Amino acid sequence: MTLREAVLPALRRTRRGFLLLALWGLWPAAALEAQDPVPADSVIALGELIVSALRAPTSVGEIPVNVTTVTREELRLSAAQTLQDVLQEVPGLNFRFPFQAGVAHPSWQAVTLRGLGGTAASRTLVLVDGVPLNDPYFGWVRWSQVPVEVIERIEIVRGGATVSWGSQSLAGVVHVITRSPRAGGFTAGLRPEDFALRGDAVASFGGDRAGGYVAGEFLDSDGYILTEPSLRGAVDIPSASTHATLRAKVEIEAGERLRIHAQGNYFDQDKDNATPLRNNTTEAGFGQIGATLLGEDGSTLAFNTYMQSQSYVNSFSSVDAARDSEQPSISQDVPSSGIGANLVWQKPGLGSHNLTLGTDILSATGEASEQYLFRDGAFTRRRETGGDQTLYGFFIQDRIRLGDRWQLYGGLRFDRWRNAAGMRRVAVIGGDVLTDNAFEDRSGSKLSHNLGVLLDASDAATLRGSFYSGLRVPTLNELYKPFRAAGNVVNESNEALNPEQVLGAEVGLDLQPDPTVLIRLTAFWARVSDAITDVTIQEAETSGVIQPCGFVAAGGVCRRRDNVGTLRSVGLETEIELRPSGGWLLAVSHQFNPTEVTEAPGRPDLIGNEVQGSPAHRAILRVGYGGIYVTGRYLGSRFDNDLNTGEIAGSFLVDLRTQPTRLFVDWLTYELGIQNIFDTTAEMSHDANGFIRVAAPRSWFIGWRARFGG
Repeated sequence: MTLREAVLPALRRTRRGFLLLALWGLWPAAALEAQDPVPADSVIALGELIVSALRAPTSVGEIPVNVTTVTREELRLSAAQTLQDVLQEVPGLNFRFPFQAGVAHPSWQAVTLRGLGGTAASRTLVLVDGVPLNDPYFGWVRWSQVPVEVIERIEIVRGGATVSWGSQSLAGVVHVITRSPRAGGFTAGLRPEDFALRGDAVASFGGDRAGGYVAGEFLDSDGYILTEPSLRGAVDIPSASTHATLRAKVEIEAGERLRIHAQGNYFDQDKDNATPLRNNTTEAGFGQIGATLLGEDGSTLAFNTYMQSQSYVNSFSSVDAARDSEQPSISQDVPSSGIGANLVWQKPGLGSHNLTLGTDILSATGEASEQYLFRDGAFTRRRETGGDQTLYGFFIQDRIRLGDRWQLYGGLRFDRWRNAAGMRRVAVIGGDVLTDNAFEDRSGSKLSHNLGVLLDASDAATLRGSFYSGLRVPTLNELYKPFRAAGNVVNESNEALNPEQVLGAEVGLDLQPDPTVLIRLTAFWARVSDAITDVTIQEAETSGVIQPCGFVAAGGVCRRRDNVGTLRSVGLETEIELRPSGGWLLAVSHQFNPTEVTEAPGRPDLIGNEVQGSPAHRAILRVGYGGIYVTGRYLGSRFDNDLNTGEIAGSFLVDLRTQPTRLFVDWLTYELGIQNIFDTTAEMSHDANGFIRVAAPRSWFIGWRARFGG
């Protein structure tokens, strides 16, 4: 038994016990009046939801792009356990490998909008209360950092039609808005599951001039075996996981026109990645402080500054073809941090104009220390890589009303980026330095735009359209750090990567003939030039050296990140929601979205290939009646690599959940659920060498929640 195997179970029990005590300590001094469960009454009208897609409060019905808002009610009706689970039920949104967050390696969790994904770095900007959740070094998103119980709503903007959020939002924006309580209250939940125990608690406080919350969540999961049953060997073990997160937020009215807010988050996670020698740990902290000044003329000036810091430790292994043995292949330690700020001024009611000006900056730094090339029981090489990156931009946008029915939108953004101090050093452990490279500093800039139009054709119908451009700057991870993955895949970094650029357009129709019916249709087109992807150099028939990857084991693959050429994404999104009388709910959505490579200089074999991880069809069906809700999710076939040689089979999974129901007393509710009712073996990944990982088998949960006050 290794030291880690001996210590980790005790450490998990200690952390769970500590967090249970911490959550109990959130109980307020006095229990308040019980809160009723949120009713499921009717579809919320387009004009009633306030979103921040344009970085200024605007109703859904006044935005020229397709925006989906997941409300607090919908969160409670979903079988979702984490923020990632919630988003898997949103049309047009997918993940690189759509495993549950509790079992997925962080690099599998990159979010994909409209087929623009396929690598570990998200092309989508994910925000929590206006602050990026994307890792400043990798670009990953650790979805478990945000307790679901504190979420007020989630706003999803598909496409790069919002210049206000900058260079990380090429494919769109996912904005999580947490609660802003103005009254005291307490809620605590405990959820035993088939192979996990989950718990959370939120204590809110508030008065006339201040409010906030303190929240915590823990998960202790035995996991399940990810390897497809017929391929399992002695090394395949359940993907156990444990995490704890604590989050706090406070908002203060410091005067008649001054609002101050602050929040912080701490996250600690351990994961076993499906074999004994593969595991990772993450410890991450976050802090934010900001203020909003309200002008006498109705204008607002909002300022935010924030800092992120994390430590990520990861171990990989090489597994033999029979999956009976493994040996270490790499050990990583990656500390990184980011600091950012933004300033936004808005002036509504300036004649027929609604003007917004803003600027933002993000500075990130990170350094990876890795040991690799395992021989005779020890690692023999050490590699250090890292660098610094600065992103900053300025934007202006305007909404112009032309009479009662027409609205025009326009925006310009100037982005500037700089990569500096890039380096790569390789040495024999205990011996000579083999290479010591200092990469040239690089910088650039780009002007992006968006143009939009909105026509209220009638009280029940709205037409919208937009035309936009944008960019995404490669992450420090893509630029400087190579990595090894399951299947003996070696992926080289590329310090010469250029930013991706997008040009896109969409047209849509929103219909709401009455409050119980909502229909949304959106057609879109996007072209991504200088698209960054993991390009296959060579597959290894026998063990040996393949440049630029170095040693690759037999059956493995050498890949390199590269600006492959041009991707084209086209499609149609259909969303229908009906809530007839009698407590019925029917919601169906479908996305048809083939995304393929249209240009690939020097690699004609890639032209016409589908973008990895992007299915042409996604569909979601939800039916509810009498407090019981059934959700079906169809995910079409897609490919695991750029050569389209690893096809992931399509799947259809069905979940069931009951609405929270009172039990004996007003303040206590329970709910039941089953995920993957039919115990479907659904492929989540399928390597070129035939290795397959699958989704979770059928599992159940029962949730208990005590709720007092607001």
